[in-house]
Amino acid sequence: MKFPKLFEPIKVGHLELKNRIVFPPIATNLAHVSGEVSDVQIFHYHRIARGGAALVIVENSCIAYPEARHGATQPRIDSDEFVPGLARLARAVHDAGALVSIELTHPGLNASLKFNGRLRPVAPSAVRLRKDGIIPKELTENEIEEVVEKYAYAALRARRAGFDMVELQGAHGLLINQFLSPLTNRRKDRYGGSRENRLVFVREVVDRIRQLCGDGFPVTIRHAVDDMREGGIDLEEGKALARGLEEIGIDMIQADLGFCPREMRLEPMPYPQGWRSYLAGALKEVVSVPVAAVGTIREPEFAEQLLEREEADLVALGRTLLADPDWPLKAKAGEVRRIRRCIGCGECVKARHSEDRPIRCGVNPTVGEGEPFARLERTERPKRVLVVGGGPAGMEAARVAALRGHDVRLVEKGDRLGGTLNIASVPPGKDKIRWLVEYYEAELPSLGVEVVLGSEVTREAVEEVRPDVVILATGSAWPRPDIPGVDLPCVVHATDILRGTEVEGNDVVVIGGGLLGLETALFLASRGKKVTVLKRYKTIAEDLEPIYRDYMLRELREREVGIVTEVDVERIGQGLVVVRDKEGNISELSCDVVVLARDPIPERKLLKELEGLDVIPIGDCVRPGRIVDAVRDGYIAGRKL
Repeated sequence: MKFPKLFEPIKVGHLELKNRIVFPPIATNLAHVSGEVSDVQIFHYHRIARGGAALVIVENSCIAYPEARHGATQPRIDSDEFVPGLARLARAVHDAGALVSIELTHPGLNASLKFNGRLRPVAPSAVRLRKDGIIPKELTENEIEEVVEKYAYAALRARRAGFDMVELQGAHGLLINQFLSPLTNRRKDRYGGSRENRLVFVREVVDRIRQLCGDGFPVTIRHAVDDMREGGIDLEEGKALARGLEEIGIDMIQADLGFCPREMRLEPMPYPQGWRSYLAGALKEVVSVPVAAVGTIREPEFAEQLLEREEADLVALGRTLLADPDWPLKAKAGEVRRIRRCIGCGECVKARHSEDRPIRCGVNPTVGEGEPFARLERTERPKRVLVVGGGPAGMEAARVAALRGHDVRLVEKGDRLGGTLNIASVPPGKDKIRWLVEYYEAELPSLGVEVVLGSEVTREAVEEVRPDVVILATGSAWPRPDIPGVDLPCVVHATDILRGTEVEGNDVVVIGGGLLGLETALFLASRGKKVTVLKRYKTIAEDLEPIYRDYMLRELREREVGIVTEVDVERIGQGLVVVRDKEGNISELSCDVVVLARDPIPERKLLKELEGLDVIPIGDCVRPGRIVDAVRDGYIAGRKL
């Protein structure tokens, strides 16, 4: 076996996990508004378990309604009425071969007024930390005892529903984290002050769960090893608290962060793989219970090394298993090249946190969709399918059509698969996009797809091949804008720069403040160029996932990239760009090079040529979009054949 440590059994409490792979709690927004679990949600967890993970932990669940409600479609476990639905979920995970846990959550001072009936948040102490300035109500000792009871009875419901264990959410700035952290716990009674006192709340929760559920029912915790904030838990304090958690009787610890910026726990693409794993390594020095490493662990080689070096006992693979639930099975079989790695595009974060929509994945179109959409049945009438274009839409369409039993040929005019993914992967921190191309490069031949590179498709070529259907994924084009001077030698397109065209001179003006323009500006600035970006409108990158947007804008500031908004380009001259602002004032910007980076338009030339044939246009040739849109289009096209 290629990864022996990864697939070695381990015990959590008295229970044996078949391997070291844990699916950690990730909010899905898939429950009903009532808090009842949905069929789509049950399938979501069943599908993860079917892929070979040893333990599946169901997302943060509300233990006290409405005050602890943390989302519009958060599952509830505060009442016996939810036990039957939770039991169906637990059975579905067991039927797929995994153990199942559920995370018990109370947000404390971070309660959402939008979802909790606008009740004043509660906390260990009345400290001002919220962005809206609201000061939480300090819990009385009697109120703390009531919260302890709610945790315990939630655990009892989980056990009655057939869950194998429960996890306490003790990180991310939520209530248990608030009790453990000196940043938020400034009490003078038995619940605050010393480290031992700050542990009392968790001790009482665990003790009460043991009383109701028995000593043999494991209790694990997601622990804030470091708050990443002045006055909070630091690494040494986090280690000392972990020792206390073990003494209390915690059976496993996920090593995570506390009151940190969201970017650090919902990492955008540029963050390095497994950067948070040092937290688990720190805990391994001081505790004997199993410790799980959390965050951006994408590849089995990396996971195996963590385990071999004894920097963790388990690996928690969240977004990794969203991208490919079969990651464990493929790793165990040695089929590493066929793993669809998470590229960190942030679509799952954007859907759940920014848009309050059901979870989705940029590279796995079945996430959040339910069993009927995910099911791919073999066709009884195979067709000859010609896919034109080897970008994400075309590659996914070819994959799905082949899985359904069709005879598929994919033709790409370039010398490699990937389409615009090959230039999208060039800016700093975007190299993981190449992982998606590498996946299809391995997957398509294994499914019998004939891949033809370096060939331009015409109507004559299509009529010669005589396919039953053509899936057209010709992507988008970047027309030259109608600006005087656009044909001067000093003008170059952003895509040419990302393909390798050298930029002579130091001062660069980029026309276009969308994703392409900003990432090209960052690329040039990282090579020492002085860059100014011009944008017609006031907002910057408004359609991006907010965490990545904030990250990129910070990088641009640090590299001193200038951004000028609300201007129109009047003309381009040799060594200058003339602009008009919203008041009509004219000004000149001197430069050596002008980069065009305005939004693309659909490439439909071949679509017009193929009029009268059975053609299915998909992806950017229909409407330019993001990777998630292209992959979904491809999946739907391949599925409908």
